[in-house]
Parts: sequence; C-alpha cells; structure tokens
Amino acid sequence: MKLSHTASLQLAPLISRIILALIVLPAGYVSIFRTSNFTHEEAARIDAMGTPVQMIENSVEKMKPVAWRGPTTDDTEKDSSGTSGAGGTKMRNLNHFILRLDDVKVPQPLVVGWVCAIAELVGGFLLLIGLFTRWFALLIVIGSALQFWLITWPQVRGTLPWDWQVGTMHVFVYVLSAVLISFSLLLTGPGRFSLDRLMFPKHDAD
Repeated sequence: MKLSHTASLQLAPLISRIILALIVLPAGYVSIFRTSNFTHEEAARIDAMGTPVQMIENSVEKMKPVAWRGPTTDDTEKDSSGTSGAGGTKMRNLNHFILRLDDVKVPQPLVVGWVCAIAELVGGFLLLIGLFTRWFALLIVIGSALQFWLITWPQVRGTLPWDWQVGTMHVFVYVLSAVLISFSLLLTGPGRFSLDRLMFPKHDAD
C-alpha cells in the first residue's frame, strides 16, 4: 500500500480526532464551568426550567402511585425559584444555548443543552484515545449543528464574510469545523491508532 493511502486511512482519522478534541474540550469546559451575565428575564426563564436533577425527580415522582407521592418538587421550589431570577444574573454560559433551544421550541431544551455540553467535554477526552468514537462524533455533529443553526448563523447571515468581526469569524470557523470533522469521523471511524480498533476489532468498520 502506498504511503499516501496509509496516511489517508490511518493517520488522517487520528489527526481529525486530535483537532476535534482541541475544539470541543475547551468549548465544553467554558459552557459548563464559566459564567456570563444574563438579563433578569433570561435568568427567570432558566430558573423556571429547574435543573436536570429536578426533572428526573419529577419524572420519578409522576410514575409513583398517587398514594405514594410526596410534595412535588415544583411546590417546594416555588418560593426560591420565583426570586432567584431577579437577584443574580451570573449563570453558566450553557444557558445561552438552552434559551435558544427554548426559543425554537426544541423539546426538553434543558436536557438537550446539557447532553450537548457533556458530549463536548467527555467526548473530547474520549476522542483523544479513540474510544466510542462514532457515538460521540454523532452527538457532537448534532450539538454543533444546533449551535451553528441557532447561535452562529443568525449572527452572520445578514453580512458578507469580509464585513465580519474577528470574534465572529473565529466562532463561525470553530463551529463549522466541529460539524465537518465530527461528521467525517462518523463516516470513517477512529482509524488504527485507537482503543476502538483494539477493543472491538470484529465490529470496526474502517
């Protein structure tokens, strides 16, 4: 096999995994662990959604027989959630994405937003070692495509590329690169230098 063929089949997926990890790992960290300012209205909307833990608890509570149910989470949280939006406006960056999901009526925007952010953070690490590559590539394709459609594209669609601000250009390139690279990994697989190839050789479709 020619060197060019070997490089395209084995080295290209490895390089793609490294580049994609360098893109999504910092993005996932910033989304979950960094904060930014929100208006009082936006903070109130986020507080009204609750948290993923509360949503799970509410779902479990609804599945119980009526006689077994205790006070609902909504009842116990009502007083505190009604005032938190007016007090503080420092919230996770991830909430910007969750609000946009809610604006376009995506079902369960809180869950979808957290799944996308965790896929970036956890998936970025697993991509480096090549474990469950196609599964996390699929999640990153979906999450990055949603971010491009909901956040990035509305910022650039009204102007020509040479009129964009530097920051806008960087965000556009970052999100588009994440979509394209993750989609290519979804099609090609992790390559030879991966744990997927070591652990699942019979099911590897490279």
